[in-house]
Amino acid sequence: MSGSLARAWRVARTGSAFAFFFGGGALLAVALPLARRLAGDPPGFDLRAQRVIRRGYQLFMGYMKGAGLIRVRLEGAERLRTPGPRVVVANHPTLIDTPLLAALLPQADCIANPEWADAPLLRGAIRAANYVRNDAGVAAVEEGVRRLREGRTILIFPEGTRTPEGEILGTLQRGAAHIAVRAGAEIVPVAITCRPRTLMKGQRWHDVPDRAFELTVRVLPPIAPKDVVPSDASPSIAARRVNDALRERLLGALRATPAAP
Repeated sequence: MSGSLARAWRVARTGSAFAFFFGGGALLAVALPLARRLAGDPPGFDLRAQRVIRRGYQLFMGYMKGAGLIRVRLEGAERLRTPGPRVVVANHPTLIDTPLLAALLPQADCIANPEWADAPLLRGAIRAANYVRNDAGVAAVEEGVRRLREGRTILIFPEGTRTPEGEILGTLQRGAAHIAVRAGAEIVPVAITCRPRTLMKGQRWHDVPDRAFELTVRVLPPIAPKDVVPSDASPSIAARRVNDALRERLLGALRATPAAP
């Protein structure tokens, strides 16, 4: 197959994958709120909705792999398979990091970017799963703490958006650290690398590499706030110390990940 035809075929397969994602999202955006109303909005419905969304993410990732678009290499994934309470915190190099990680977690309360939370094709499913918006400020922290105390897992990408091109890690907002400190919960850092870089911030979906890209997911040892923060530290200092420890651990793992051949 010539180079131009091979590229066109790869673009077509990539387009079909995103049609699968958004088509499935649109279906769940209708089906999940309808199911909640028909069931009388029972307690715990958000956890059921999250399980359905997790299955959808697994199907999407399976489609991407089966179509020859991605390869995924996991290190330390067993740390994601245990139940909460914990705060799973990852860097954000690509558009598909959320389905990548949420497909691996037994349960996840995602901290959602408003751009996605308000998207017409997705917002019904996001609301049914009762994900927390990251623009809710102090209320988002309080809600995260409450859910951790219920034994749940929080999934956060503290860069707030995808890592800018040319950078290994963007600025980490302190929301995840504040939640972990207040709840006394461990942070599980996850370092994600994508080689060659694709699906970056500002990059069009059809700007595809000439081969399958490799996602390496390294789940690192947890960080317990009590191990890095003096007992007499103020909440703001404690959050800063935890955030600094998180950034150091992520950067160390990202720099140590070998380049794909």
